[in-house]
Amino acid sequence: MMSWGYGMGAGMWVSWIILSLVMVLVVLLVLRASEPRTPPGRSAGPRTAFEILAERYARGEITTDEYQERLSHLSS
Repeated sequence: MMSWGYGMGAGMWVSWIILSLVMVLVVLLVLRASEPRTPPGRSAGPRTAFEILAERYARGEITTDEYQERLSHLSS
């Protein structure tokens, strides 16, 4: 005769497996979301002096003459 005691049947094991997979997926998504983002085309490393100079020129912080002068100093 079959006993329907308080043991874990197949349905309970499937529920535990699904719950475990969902928890692992949530942890992976949280870890991925917490990674630092870098704009497309940029490396995650430090910027070079040439990149900083070009950005300052593009923002209009320095004139063309200042840009050319500083670029020649960096190139030498």
